[in-house]
Amino acid sequence: MIGSAIRELSAARTVLLICAGFVESTVQIWDLLTQHKTGEFAAQFEFGSTNLALHPDGEYVVTGISGRKGSIANYKLPDYELVWLRDRLPDPGQIRFSQSGKHVSFSVNTRRIERVDALTGSTTEVLRQIDHYIEGPNGHALTVPSPGLTYLLRSEHEVAIPKLTFALLDVAFGPDRLCITESTGPVRCLAYLTGAEHWRYKPAEGSHVLKLHYNRLDGFFYGVVWHYEKGQFRYLARFDTKTGQPTRLRNLKSWDEVFSEATQQCVTSSGEIIDLSTGEIAGELAFPLKEYPDRFTLT
Repeated sequence: MIGSAIRELSAARTVLLICAGFVESTVQIWDLLTQHKTGEFAAQFEFGSTNLALHPDGEYVVTGISGRKGSIANYKLPDYELVWLRDRLPDPGQIRFSQSGKHVSFSVNTRRIERVDALTGSTTEVLRQIDHYIEGPNGHALTVPSPGLTYLLRSEHEVAIPKLTFALLDVAFGPDRLCITESTGPVRCLAYLTGAEHWRYKPAEGSHVLKLHYNRLDGFFYGVVWHYEKGQFRYLARFDTKTGQPTRLRNLKSWDEVFSEATQQCVTSSGEIIDLSTGEIAGELAFPLKEYPDRFTLT
């Protein structure tokens, strides 16, 4: 079968750029306005474990290689100069820029999160016994302790949110509430101040919501629903603000997706640019293709 060679995607927040992990060891930069590739460079990259992150302003790309002796590397755009490299890291992953772009966080298999200076790669903070650290706007952050039965939502004070399943998949932050999705579990919409549940959506048996996004233009949360028992079948959904019931906007022909905060669009690994307000195709990126075995699946 012929499919996209793009394995992983990440979007800038303030500019119209995305980066795409192309097979192994290559990263491409694409402009969503012109829908053209603006550059490509060799990088220490391996898909899976969230190993690709684009700076909020499109100034840097941080990539990772998971493994017993893994690595994290930072490249400066537009010349793709290697700024720093951290190697001999055990199974790094979950790479994320802070909201300000001044820090990069990543997990290691000893169940800790390291936060490093984005310019130097030097460690500024170590969060022990934490699996995930995800920053949102307005000082909010969600942490996932390794042991225990709760997530911790941090802002002016700390709010405990019960864990319902074994793994967090994604979180999206709105102005006064956030949404959480868990592996084989529901999507929950919760208040920042109290953790009170506004609504809950339980996907059909054999499916869950992989990714979440808050659209500041229309006030809706969006998600990518994956029927993992039906192979690669996925679709883009909009959740009702009061009930959480999803409206299916479009079936997806992809194995990875990213939401662009700058354009309020969903970009898929097949190259489709989808307008969230309508569910219609707004453009298409000419991503490279690759031949895969007929029974190949990638999630």
